[in-house]
Amino acid sequence: MITQTPSQDDYLAYPEWKIGESILDSAFDAYPIYEMLEHDDVSAIIDLNPRGSKQFIYNEMDINLDGVPVCPIGREMVNWGVDKKRYRRKWRCPAAVGKWECQNPCSDSSYGRTFYTSTKDNPRLFSRIKRDSKEWYKRYSLRTGAERCIKRQKIDYDLEGSNGRSSRHWNIRTYIIAMCQHADAWVKEASKTQFKELHVKAKMILAI
Repeated sequence: MITQTPSQDDYLAYPEWKIGESILDSAFDAYPIYEMLEHDDVSAIIDLNPRGSKQFIYNEMDINLDGVPVCPIGREMVNWGVDKKRYRRKWRCPAAVGKWECQNPCSDSSYGRTFYTSTKDNPRLFSRIKRDSKEWYKRYSLRTGAERCIKRQKIDYDLEGSNGRSSRHWNIRTYIIAMCQHADAWVKEASKTQFKELHVKAKMILAI
């Protein structure tokens, strides 16, 4: 999992790494980024930018801003699972699933009308992980954790205020800050049990 777009240099420097997903904010909500990630078999978890979003028609079916097909009477179709090998999602008629009578049915089948969306056709709206699902929000929350970590380094520990010019200086300072963050996590977790479970040596280091 990464929280920024991988560059070509990243792929060349670490050919053995397999990037599974990229979690980005709405500033990266651009179709070429989705295409690049899909080409590299990376799952895109990107917040939509409302300014670039609008409802459109796909295979004669209206698609709303969440990538959900809307039936002719204006009801959202029901997500009925996804083929994870092809990332092809199945949708069913809301009337057939909810067992209520539609005044203007678009299928004579008792199963109701079915519709399919494929990530390869529009990786932006038809994301591999359904955008408004619990799994999507769970994955996206990891980005906010990374942002808080970076904010802690840059502002709270004043990494931005460093006057170092060499990469060695920046590396040393970053490693020291990371150690301090780790110590912070020790203290926060240990405080839940009144520091009873904290190792003796850790207490000595932290002067507790």
